[in-house]
Amino acid sequence: MVAPSLSQTELRNLLESVAGTIDETLSSLVGKDIKVTCKDVTAPMPAELLADLKGNCAVARGAMDKDYADRSMLALFEMPDAIAMAGLLMMTPEDVVAKRREGSELEGEDVEAFGELGNVLFSGFSNVLREKIQNCDVRMHDHGKVEPNKDEDGLLGDARLVVCSFEMKVGDYPPSTGRIAIDFETAEKWNGGPIELSEDAGGSPPAPDDAALAHGDDDGLTTIPKAPIRGTLAAFLVLGDVYRLLRRSCRRVGLELNRHGRGEIPNPAAHRHQIVLMDVPPGEDRRFDWCRRLKELSETTKVVVLIHHPSRQRVTQAFLSKADAILGYPCEEQHLSQKLEALVADLGPASEPAPTPAAEPTSGDTAPEDKDEDN
Repeated sequence: MVAPSLSQTELRNLLESVAGTIDETLSSLVGKDIKVTCKDVTAPMPAELLADLKGNCAVARGAMDKDYADRSMLALFEMPDAIAMAGLLMMTPEDVVAKRREGSELEGEDVEAFGELGNVLFSGFSNVLREKIQNCDVRMHDHGKVEPNKDEDGLLGDARLVVCSFEMKVGDYPPSTGRIAIDFETAEKWNGGPIELSEDAGGSPPAPDDAALAHGDDDGLTTIPKAPIRGTLAAFLVLGDVYRLLRRSCRRVGLELNRHGRGEIPNPAAHRHQIVLMDVPPGEDRRFDWCRRLKELSETTKVVVLIHHPSRQRVTQAFLSKADAILGYPCEEQHLSQKLEALVADLGPASEPAPTPAAEPTSGDTAPEDKDEDN
């Protein structure tokens, strides 16, 4: 299972700067030279990260505050190195440390020692973040353990992560792989806008642009009768395949399709008497909260939720968020069109739209609204 990779230079540089503090902050504590070499930055789901582990890892979890309150930053170390650093901090004889390195978890005094290492570790991280990110700080919160394909304590959460992997060498011990992880939403804020996942590494392909469609790559669009425009559909999408489906459906039903940036949050004031459609892949359950907020603040907005890999629990979440229509994805275009047809009929009299405020970005500048005039 390959996690999508990232090409955002600024975000990569920031995370690599954070990882680069490890050797400086921990070497003097453990009395060994620690070398850290950053390898790559990816955006895995927690299950993908766990599947990639070669063995047990100790996890130090830092709590962010200020503008990032309730967010976490994680540092993962392969268990042999975590045990070694904790033992060296406690001035344990090296022959004893070498034997303990064969263990699968921190024990005894090493548990407390690893916590102390975490305090110093996140102090170094915080120095970098305060310099580069406005109103951001992080401190050690707690620590635990993850295993290949297993996270009993839920340390990694359920949402997509952004992970900076690095090779670490403690003294003469064999090199290991460490990781620093933050949640995807925080990463987008630090990036100053939406993060695009590379298609060749498992990310979603971009939606086709109008130029491509003009050259015949229309996904069968021209075979669908073009209905008169009767309303507007605002699309807040993660995956490009959904956009292709929407083009066909909106053409059939008679909806002007407005595509918004991946990192934008729907603004209730901007979508009165409109249909808002959002897809919800695994790890994007915050979109159920977006739906609930839209319905609470704009009675005339109709919301459609497309759930990737639907389950009883996720369908229940969509129902509790007061979505007007809930579909599993992938779905047939005509099935979606039937749902949209019913919602268009219930939109009420079309009123002359006032200038609408821009959708609320999660951070920084986001992609401008893309109006599709050829539905």
